Parts: sequence; structure tokens; C-alpha cells
Amino acid sequence: MMKRILILLFVSAFALASCKKFLDVKPTDSLAPANYYNTEADINAALTGVYDVLAKTATYGRYLYFEMDVADDSFIALSSWTQDIGLYNYNPSDTKLGEAWTAFYNGINRANMLLENIDKANMDPVKKNAARGEALFLRAYYHFVLTSNWGNVPLRLASTKSPNDTHFPNSPYKTNYAQIVADMETAADLVNPISNYNHAGRVTKSVVWGILARVNLKMAGAPLRDASRYAEVVKWAEKVKTAGHSLNPSYSQVFINMCQDKYDTRESLWEVEFNRKNGTQEEDGSVGSINGIGANASLGFSYGAKHTTDRYYKSFKDGDLRRDWNISPYSYDSGNGNARVGYGPTQIYNRYDAKWRREYETTAAKFNGTTAINFPLLRYADVLLMLAEAENEMNGPTVKAFDAINEVRRRAFGKTLTNAELVKSVAVTAGGSGYTIIPTVTLTGGGGTGAKATATIASGRVTAVYVTDMGTGYTSAPTVTFTGGYATNAPVATGATATATLTNTQTANNDLTIANTTAKEDFRIAVRNERSWELGYEGLRRFDLIRWGEFYLTMKSIANEIAATAPAAYTYAAKSGQNVSEKDTLFATPAAEISLNKLIVPNKGW
Repeated sequence: MMKRILILLFVSAFALASCKKFLDVKPTDSLAPANYYNTEADINAALTGVYDVLAKTATYGRYLYFEMDVADDSFIALSSWTQDIGLYNYNPSDTKLGEAWTAFYNGINRANMLLENIDKANMDPVKKNAARGEALFLRAYYHFVLTSNWGNVPLRLASTKSPNDTHFPNSPYKTNYAQIVADMETAADLVNPISNYNHAGRVTKSVVWGILARVNLKMAGAPLRDASRYAEVVKWAEKVKTAGHSLNPSYSQVFINMCQDKYDTRESLWEVEFNRKNGTQEEDGSVGSINGIGANASLGFSYGAKHTTDRYYKSFKDGDLRRDWNISPYSYDSGNGNARVGYGPTQIYNRYDAKWRREYETTAAKFNGTTAINFPLLRYADVLLMLAEAENEMNGPTVKAFDAINEVRRRAFGKTLTNAELVKSVAVTAGGSGYTIIPTVTLTGGGGTGAKATATIASGRVTAVYVTDMGTGYTSAPTVTFTGGYATNAPVATGATATATLTNTQTANNDLTIANTTAKEDFRIAVRNERSWELGYEGLRRFDLIRWGEFYLTMKSIANEIAATAPAAYTYAAKSGQNVSEKDTLFATPAAEISLNKLIVPNKGW
């Protein structure tokens, strides 16, 4: 479980907390290099502090996947907001901006202190090397996030030595990325294989290889556009494949596992782990609380503050199971026991970013503002899509590229290695009569479990049924029954019937082939779409659009589309795209940094 360690440094005092599955250390009052880093416990405590940065509100506790990843697939559904990073309407004094910058440089400083002192420790050399590798990787990863988001940021390879140690010049992209790659490649040989752990909170060989693929993919794109890096992407992605990873047969289960504190390291290689302490934001993440399906406290409170766009919803192909998991097909009726109420076909902008749903959260005493739901930093599906993209850019649509992308697509369309299927839809065959409240829909039989649906009514009849959970394991269509639907002492509602349809996994073929994706450009479009559908709301969409050189034009396009087509209640959803300018491919250097650091040059346009 997460522990707290207070460390007093030369320039500040800050709390350190570990992930909940490892580095179980006791609190210590203070440390300094002269009298610390002497034992394995000391090293674990210091390493805890390096990891701790991942779980801050300013990083993956909230900002990096909420305010700092607004693109064409979502909008911040808070109509009262007029100024924010997520609206691309802010100034360099923005507190969120400064907090994120500071958090990552704190992590870098902690890593540097550990690396400078680790050889003092009397501990098993294998464990020492693993800790060294994890610290080295995390230092590189924090530099990578900073460089991706802020550009030519200062490269910090030594710890703060005095309160006046604050002046550092910008470091060129090439220099930063060269150091990031070198550190990660060294770390890959030091850290443990993922098979050593039963959780996803630790940096392992699979994690380092997968993130090296991501770093090299960024180097191949804007602004460096070094096409030679595509070969490195393929190399590192293939090393992940050889480590025995595979996709979970169920896309939705990947995220339900995170809600339920379960791990499947075959698919989810690296997660930010959250735990709560006194219900404070710094101890908890906001996964499923700031985003997720809007809900009240009895279900697990969610602001539901990120909604989908019409473009993203309609981009999914018919039968793609990811659409109704990424995007909510229903809302909750708080006045009816939080019953699921299906959206109609024209209700698009109402729909939430629904990837993490608090109804599945197993933590007792759910808090209103925070959750213990983990956030994924690297999934195997991402590795496969990076492999497919890089292989196509080098060699066109080869067998290797098709195999990688189709492995992801087959799961998306319910095609598994068994005969088990999912419930795709339910069609009303008779509306019945007398229905004054929404009846309960039950799906039974068919050899499977878990399918759920909700009905809509009008003029006393059942007018439609929406599948809200597709279940799993069905070998034949389950029976659909309706119960209730009328108030006490009212006439009995009766007569509604419906039939279920399965996904037909064994006959459906949605593979990409040389016959339907003939050219490099065709495959490029296909893999970019696939990343959007597979990785939506995981903090990677803005990153992808920027490295493809498509961010500015895409944001302007989505703004025009929203302004022209959205219902009146949601025209404010166009704000982010309307506010974007060319400078927004990078965030502003924080004003506090400019004030302290006399050598740094602000980003262009700021």
C-alpha cells in the first residue's frame, strides 16, 4: 500500500509515496546524502520518491489525460470554464502548467540524488542494479514527457546542490532525445523482467522496451522527423513481443481490471498505481472521477467532465466493440436506483469518456473527488500499433505490419480464438402496452454471462433496447425478458418482446489485407485511425497528432464542425479548437521558471 516518506532537501521539503504493490517502506523524518543511501531500505525509500511523481495530480493523477490531452476526440464539458490549458486559453502563469513542470523536475532531481549515491548502499548487487536501472529510466521518462510537451527544456543530469542552483539553459531536442535513449537503453539491461512481478506498477524490461519504441516513434515524427528511428521502433516493439505478451480477449475487461485493482501484465505492461490516504487529491487519482460516466455518490461520484465529439463517435466502424466502451452508451438515472438509461441515436455530445467506470470500482467507501483506479502508461495494444506504423513507414504494408494491426482489430470486433461470442444488439419485436416506467431487461441462457441492457419507452410501449454490457462466452443468442414497467396499484404492463443478436465472431472478417489496404498511405491512415479507436482517452491523442504534424489543422477542423453541427447546449465544445494557434503544439514555459531561471528562453509565441 502507498506509504509516505518525508524528505527534506536543500531547496524544499516534499513528501514521497510509493506505489501500492511495492517498496513497502517505513516513514523517515529526513534524509541527506551524508547520512542516507546506506541500506537497501534507504534505496527503496528513495526509489519510492522517484516513482511518486507519476501519481501526482499534476501528472497522471489528472492533468496529463484530462486538461493536457484535449484533441478531436473530446471536449471539456464544463460550460462555465473560459480559461484553462484544456481550452488552449491560458497564460504562462497558469498554476496547472507550473505544477506539472515542477513535478517532473522534482522527479528528475530525486532520480539524480539516488543515482549519485546508490553505490554507497550495502545491498545485494542485483537488487542495486535493478534500482539503478529504474531510477535511470524514470529520469529519462520524465525528460521525455517534458521534451514532448515543452520542447527544448533544460537537461538535468545532476542533483540540486544549493538553493541558488537554478540557472539552466534550454537543451536542443537532439541532445535531449539522445540522452533519453541512452539512459533507457542502459536501463533495459539493469531492470528485472516483467515476469518477476504480479503487478504493473514497476519498471521492467518490457516497459523500457515499449517506451523506447514510443520515444523513437516521436523522434521519427515532428519536430525532428528522423526517419531512421523507425527501425528502432520495430526493434524495441519486437522485443516486447518476444517477452510473451498478448491481448486480453476482452477490451472492456482491460479497464474493468484497473477499476478492480486486478492486473494482467500480458496486456497492461505499466500502470500508475493509486491509493487513497485521508481522501486527499495528492494521494488519490481522479481516474473515473473527473472523467467517466457522470454519477452520484451512491454509485461512485463522477463529474463526467469529458465528453465525446460527434466526429469521434461516428468514426468507429459498425461492430467495433470499443466504441461503446470508450464512449458511454448510457447515463444513470439517479432517481431510479441509478438505472442505466440508453442514449438515443442523436444524443452524441451528451456521451461521456467512459473508459473507467466507477460502478466497477471495488474500493470500499468511495470518495467523491478521488479514486483508487489505476491509469495505464503502456499497453501491449499500443506496442503492436507502434510496430505496425513504423514497419509501414519503412517498408510499406508488409505481412509484419498487417499481422500487428490485425491482432488489435480482431479483438475490437470480437474475433477470438474460441467459439464464444458477445451480445451485439437487441431488437424490439413487439412494444407491448401499459409501460409507464422503464422495465428491467434481463438476458438469460445462451451459454454466456454478463450481458446487460436497458430499455426506453414511449406512449406505454417499449421502443428500443440498448446493450450496456456485451457480456462474454455466448454460444447462442440469450433470451430477452422484460419485468416490471408499471407503478404499484397500476395496470400490469405486458407484451414487450425482443431478440438478441451475437457478434458472430467466427464469420466476421475485419482484417486489413493487401487487397483492401494496398498502398503505404492507405495503411498510414488505417493505423492512425486504429490508434484513435484503441487508445482513446489514454493521454496519447494530442501526442500523436503533434508528431504527425496534424494537430493545428485537426483542431481547427473539429472546431468548425462542432460550431456548425452541435446542439445549442454544446456549441461551447468548440472552444478548444477555436482558441488553438500554431504555438499550442508546445505548452508555455511556466512564468515561475522564467522568473527563477535567467538562462531559459520561452517557447515561441509565448
